Amino acid sequence: MSVAGAARLADVVAELARRSDTELVGLLRDRPDLPVPTPAHLSALAARAVSRPSVERALLGLDQHTLEVAEAVCALSAFGPVAVTRLGPAMGAHDPEHLRLVEEAYADLTRLLLVVDGRPVGALQEALGPYPARLGPPAAELETSRDPVLTRERLAEVMADAPPAAHRVLEALVAGPPVGVTSGTDPSGGTRWLLDRGVLQPLGTHQVVLPLETGLAAREGRTHPEPHPHPPSVAAPTRPAPVVAAESSRAAEEVVRLVGLVLRQWSLEPAPALRSGGLGVRELRRLATGLEVTAEHAATVVELAAMAGLVAPDDDGERPVFVATAAAADWSEDELADRWTVLVEGWARSPRMPWLVGTRDERGTLRAALGPGLERGWAARLRRRCLAVLADLAPGTAPAAADVHAALHWQAPRATPPESSVAAVLAEAELLGITGAGALGSAGRALAVGAAPPEVAAALAADLPEPVDEILVQGDLTAVVPGRPTRELAGLLEQVSDVESRGAALTVRFTAESVRRALDAGHEAGALLKRLAAVSRTPLPQALEYLVTDAARRHGRLRVGGAAGYVRTPDEATTRALLADPRLAGLGLRELAPTVLVSVAPPGELLDALRASGAAPVLEGPAGAAVEARAPLRRTLRTAERVRRAGEVTVQGPDDAALERLVARMRAGQDRLDQRSDLPATDPVHTVAALREAASAGSPVRVVVVGASGRPEQRRVRPLSVEGGRVRMLDLDREAELVVAVHRINAVGD
Repeated sequence: MSVAGAARLADVVAELARRSDTELVGLLRDRPDLPVPTPAHLSALAARAVSRPSVERALLGLDQHTLEVAEAVCALSAFGPVAVTRLGPAMGAHDPEHLRLVEEAYADLTRLLLVVDGRPVGALQEALGPYPARLGPPAAELETSRDPVLTRERLAEVMADAPPAAHRVLEALVAGPPVGVTSGTDPSGGTRWLLDRGVLQPLGTHQVVLPLETGLAAREGRTHPEPHPHPPSVAAPTRPAPVVAAESSRAAEEVVRLVGLVLRQWSLEPAPALRSGGLGVRELRRLATGLEVTAEHAATVVELAAMAGLVAPDDDGERPVFVATAAAADWSEDELADRWTVLVEGWARSPRMPWLVGTRDERGTLRAALGPGLERGWAARLRRRCLAVLADLAPGTAPAAADVHAALHWQAPRATPPESSVAAVLAEAELLGITGAGALGSAGRALAVGAAPPEVAAALAADLPEPVDEILVQGDLTAVVPGRPTRELAGLLEQVSDVESRGAALTVRFTAESVRRALDAGHEAGALLKRLAAVSRTPLPQALEYLVTDAARRHGRLRVGGAAGYVRTPDEATTRALLADPRLAGLGLRELAPTVLVSVAPPGELLDALRASGAAPVLEGPAGAAVEARAPLRRTLRTAERVRRAGEVTVQGPDDAALERLVARMRAGQDRLDQRSDLPATDPVHTVAALREAASAGSPVRVVVVGASGRPEQRRVRPLSVEGGRVRMLDLDREAELVVAVHRINAVGD
């Protein structure tokens, strides 16, 4: 499509000048790239608004119907300015609702400065391609070999006796694209028949094209065979509300439990990190085994913990590790609903994509959990968009990933990620309990509509079953929790039993190892049996009492302690003297044997302290022989500064007051520009826009070119092409062609 029907830059400037300050502020608000950097005048703003990058960015936010209206404007602009009254029939709009939607879409295009005075800007035509709405160029732009068929009546008359092959060729080109490739220089069959009668026109040696007028005639005057004024309908099953609430709350409880286990484990033993960052495959599998989930599930859990700021990379003095943060301690003390809300809020605003863990990047490197390479700037926006689609459906609707992807595609066809990413987001939502059985839960709906965190937590709390504080202990050393245990009961069972199964009821088993674990935690046998009896509906079986008492009888017979250094003395008198010396009180000396003392201080500190007390100790090696005493290497724990994961970047745009001041400055700058008689300097965006327009129209312009010596020189030229940062133009006074870098052109004017 030629840009002959496009709006001129001067028309765009005039349109901006006609608009009120309020309308200009709205334009700058709707297209936030326009005021950055600040334009000096309205001409600079117009040039920026019609530039290809800015128009492409504006198109990202348009839905499918608005884009179809834009395609219709671009196609019909070959015949002149397109009035909104002409668009209704062209879009197949006959009922009032459809006509209203067409008018609203046209008004949006005009408000966004993509259509000016019924004509599209040139960059809009370029962005939508040479064949908008899959319609060909107008017949006036073609070298016709036969009189073209331009009306529906003439097309029906010609095709009345057409062979089936000609009908098939025409149907294919009407559906689009309108260009066909022939096998030789002399087409045959249905293509030859259509060429001989002017339905098709030649386009080069091996191509034929369906002219714009013929394509419209074949489509009965419509630019699109099937317009899409409404989002696609979703045919999905509906889940009962109790099922959705039960499934979502169960998943929410489970993910909070898993994150809690990760925090507890990494608080006791930090997980080693790879040199390149991230969690190694072996460490991830070890964690998955401890959580009793798959490695993929474990990767998502640790990523969720990192999104919420509960785990972070650190340094234990020797190697990089992953540890629980200070926020994790407070999080662990919160109620279940509050803990879950922290997780989902972090998930909703995070740019990380856990589903990429285990895949390889462009260089073939394996992507690791918690490692680099998982961030995408659109991930958080995709999560919000998916939740918004689910929130727009009727309660209980459980759409498939293909349905959600189709809805997202209609909302923004030029900014829709692949269906696999949509499916991954929905899987994360199911794992988190935002959805249950595929449908949005009440807490997930609160999150989707942007409710405050306390409201989201309250919605989940309402769906959670009431916690129970009792168990049913059975004779086979198992116990059943008939519901969700309270925090106190869950803590007790975690210490004294092992989980056998989870589901509607939690089943645990008491073993010698689990009882010993409770005794290691400081419980006494009698007190432990009393606590179990207090929470049991039935008397404790004798087998459990025997298990606890037998484990307690053997518990603690061996004692293990820690010591950093030891001292061997020649006799018991020396040992007593060292224990009584007040100068050595800080060493924590303890007697293990008449001639052996241990200390919490390392060997280096022991040597220094004993020498300061007047003794003459030597350092003993592993074999018992004296070794040379070197300066002790004092190891100190070094904690690296916390590395904060990059969240989604939110650019704080200027407020309306700042935009109003900017509009006033641009109007004043435009007044000064209009009053100048010389050729004022233009910014690079304005320069490129003016040169492109002149090249498309074939019109002459004046340019100021800065030479190699730095001296400006004014020339009258006709631009031929602008590409690759260079402009090829014909000097009209010297009748010579020259190629100049765009940055050397200081000004452009008529």
